[in-house]
Amino acid sequence: MQDTVEGLIARRLVSDESSFNSRTSKYQHRFCNTEFGDLKLNQQELGLICCLLLRGAQTPGELRTRTNRLCTFTDVKETEAVLERLANRDSGALVVKLPREPGKRESRYHHLFCGEVDMAAFATSSDNEANASSQYAELEQEVAALREEVAELRALIERHLG
Repeated sequence: MQDTVEGLIARRLVSDESSFNSRTSKYQHRFCNTEFGDLKLNQQELGLICCLLLRGAQTPGELRTRTNRLCTFTDVKETEAVLERLANRDSGALVVKLPREPGKRESRYHHLFCGEVDMAAFATSSDNEANASSQYAELEQEVAALREEVAELRALIERHLG
């Protein structure tokens, strides 16, 4: 852990704010809103980005409840509006709206700090679900055919024995 913190300090992303007599070390991030940085975010935007970085892709409803210690949103619509603002920034998008998963009400959002999100992977998962449902239908037909065959074999055995 200490090596990670020291690496962040060396890259000037974190500063040591410990006082001389402090028993524990205190650090402050320099992620955004710094004097020399280009990235400027308000509390809501920062809260959403932090939550997405920590937890991965989430729905606006999940983000609204999970960011309540960092910022406040009046409702899910406000959360969605801030996410759309982050997705449509003039200086470049910071989040992306993922395709809605089958059976889900809301789309999830993912941060773009590690590069572009592979949308094909999400499309593949929905294709896999379609393949799974067709395989399920095939298995149901096969089970029905096997039950019919078992019934015929039982009838044949009863005729020979009885």
